[in-house]
Amino acid sequence: MSGVVAGAVPAATAAPAKAKLLESVTLRAKPTDRSTARGVVPKGAVVTTNDTGSVAGATYKACGVREKLWYPVTWKGTKGYIVAACMQFK
Repeated sequence: MSGVVAGAVPAATAAPAKAKLLESVTLRAKPTDRSTARGVVPKGAVVTTNDTGSVAGATYKACGVREKLWYPVTWKGTKGYIVAACMQFK
């Protein structure tokens, strides 16, 4: 990839950003791991963000990182939130 750090916020753009997942993650209805699961997005899948920035949500530990940033995404037509730590922006 282009050297973008996993979980880093992509450069601000008007267009939605795309990110590849470093691990399989659960797509959630809200930015918390206690929210309704909307599916599992597999490792290597590419998701599209609904926004150019992350949102603060519940703290989690994933992909070797403990943080509370989540991204609103769309995957296969389903909207939800996934943990920022497991995203590598293209």
